[in-house]
Amino acid sequence: MNKFQEHVILAPFTTFHIGGPADYFFEARTQDDLVQAVVLARKSHLPFFVLGGGSNILVGDKGFRGLVIRNVTHAIAIKGAKGAITGGVKTGSVYVEADSGVPFNLLIRFTLEEGLQGLEMHLGLPGSVGGAVSMNSKWMNPPSYVKDVLYQAKILTPANEIRTVPKEQIEKSQDIILSAVFELNRGDKNILWETANKSIEYRKNTQPQGVKTAGCVFKNITPAEAIIAQTPDHTTSSGYLIDHAGCKDKVVGGAKISSIHANFIVNTGNATALDVLQLIYIIQERVQKQFGVTMKEEVIKIGEF
Repeated sequence: MNKFQEHVILAPFTTFHIGGPADYFFEARTQDDLVQAVVLARKSHLPFFVLGGGSNILVGDKGFRGLVIRNVTHAIAIKGAKGAITGGVKTGSVYVEADSGVPFNLLIRFTLEEGLQGLEMHLGLPGSVGGAVSMNSKWMNPPSYVKDVLYQAKILTPANEIRTVPKEQIEKSQDIILSAVFELNRGDKNILWETANKSIEYRKNTQPQGVKTAGCVFKNITPAEAIIAQTPDHTTSSGYLIDHAGCKDKVVGGAKISSIHANFIVNTGNATALDVLQLIYIIQERVQKQFGVTMKEEVIKIGEF
């Protein structure tokens, strides 16, 4: 195993670029590293957090009292295939396995180069494979979820057992994802890249780019809540609610609600976690007052604020 470090500032390891020091810090480069670090923390009753690509999280200004395990496991491999040859062309499914620390974009590019269909619309999504699987990352134009093509995952259970489970048995809270297997169909490489690039272009036109942000701050509301809020066509878009509650461009300290997409908070350079939290509370209060619904956070808060 690599050496444990002490008092490591976490901000550089997050897409928000916000966060204080972890008491202890460890980089897991292999699945064995990851398992050993988690088991050690559990047996020592030491609070721990597994950090992947660093998106979708807000680390407190006072840091994390415990062990932060940065997951940089990196293996990707084609594990097998099923199908037949029709008209001289291979058809059927191909199984691709990726370590949970692999950047999700790297996996997607691998599948595109192999001419494998299923993840192309997610190109441009930040974070790691483990994060994408645990959050069931989505793309809504048209709707596409990571679990649509997830086949199974290798996990470390709360009892420190390593198991391979189907996607339906992955628990968000306690299981540590070690790797994931995706069932993908063979496709035309050029068409897949064209679809992927359209997704990238759509993101560029509708989301802030090249700035420090964690991604979407709030989950979309439910269809039932959209009826309560009386949104146009019963849209469930959190961005719509935030915008029409008069929050777009609101600034607290170094944190600002994006003018491009209101469900993004941007660190303009010197934002603190408390700046971001204050904006979150302002949004929740204004949306509740105007629309009568409670905004639920998608960004995960860790550490002391």
